[in-house]
Amino acid sequence: MKNIRSILILLILINGCIDPAKIDVPAFKYQLVVDGFITTDSGPYTVKLYRSRPLGVNVDLDRLIAERFAKITLKDDVGNSELLTEIAEGIYQTKINGIQGMTGRSYHLEITLVNGKQYESTPDQIRPVGEVTSINYEFVGGSGDEFREGDGYRISADANGVSGNDDFLRLKMVATYKIETFPKLRYVLIEGANGGPLVKPTPYECSGFVNQDNKLVKIKDCECCICWANLYDEVPRVIDEKFTANDAFSGIEIGFVPIDRRTFYEKMRIEIQAMSLTPNTYLFWKLVSAQKDGLSNIFLPPSAQIKGNIKALNNYEEALGIFWAAGVQSKAIYIDRTELPYIVQPIDTLIAPCTFISNSTNSKPSFWQ
Repeated sequence: MKNIRSILILLILINGCIDPAKIDVPAFKYQLVVDGFITTDSGPYTVKLYRSRPLGVNVDLDRLIAERFAKITLKDDVGNSELLTEIAEGIYQTKINGIQGMTGRSYHLEITLVNGKQYESTPDQIRPVGEVTSINYEFVGGSGDEFREGDGYRISADANGVSGNDDFLRLKMVATYKIETFPKLRYVLIEGANGGPLVKPTPYECSGFVNQDNKLVKIKDCECCICWANLYDEVPRVIDEKFTANDAFSGIEIGFVPIDRRTFYEKMRIEIQAMSLTPNTYLFWKLVSAQKDGLSNIFLPPSAQIKGNIKALNNYEEALGIFWAAGVQSKAIYIDRTELPYIVQPIDTLIAPCTFISNSTNSKPSFWQ
């Protein structure tokens, strides 16, 4: 017992000799974040301006701090320029028939905030781009003839660079699917004449239905029942010609599309864009890709600090993000519902406008077949 008491006293003395660590954490700064690009595809082109925000329990992580009322001018190296319009909070856009990205030309942004602070992006040149030669999809999921959560298709692509060029490419996926919802079926429960619950139809206005004497009556066609939604690759895929032979890139994994009753209500269109990059832009997206991969792989080393190409002109605040330029070539395929390895149940009855789905529009895309 005496020995135990001595050990406890010794431990208390040892712990009492340890000073608490004092770590000086620099004060958080709301830095400007720029996200935009121009391509050889037709405009309009979009630039997003936000403010970085601290992480904490009292911060709404789904809410970005938009940088509003800024003056953004897009310029090329032969004297063309255009002032962008703020179409939503922090989102600025060129005109549909405005400035056009062209191979060989360089482009940059000039930004003036409402507080007078000025920023500029380093000019980025649109280099020649190769082509996507094929899009491949491989089923990933359980065996058998029944749907399982997590089933889907792994998407990969083959591409060619430009002969005689040092090719740096980003391969980008856009997966588009058609969706149907049922906004006319919304209802609320009210107290009936006998005190019991009563269902009262309360259709969304865009559904084309109204409640007349507690009955649904159609007054116009639905404006929010059919939408086309987009899925994007979560990790930027960039490739460098020096690791290939004969300007050919083969079996580059791009992304994953899930199989369920919504994504394959009808069919899915998979588009792969080959985007030419300058060496600096390639390095930026390579670091972003490494950082995103590192979040899910504990064996990857931490990536270097990601430097963009935005610099301050009349102040000392460091800005984040990038404005880049790219040549684009695209290829697309369709995966029909009938190609699935099993029968997927009919679409679920989602009682909401289809525009509630992320990255969706009720305007039929011109490319949809």
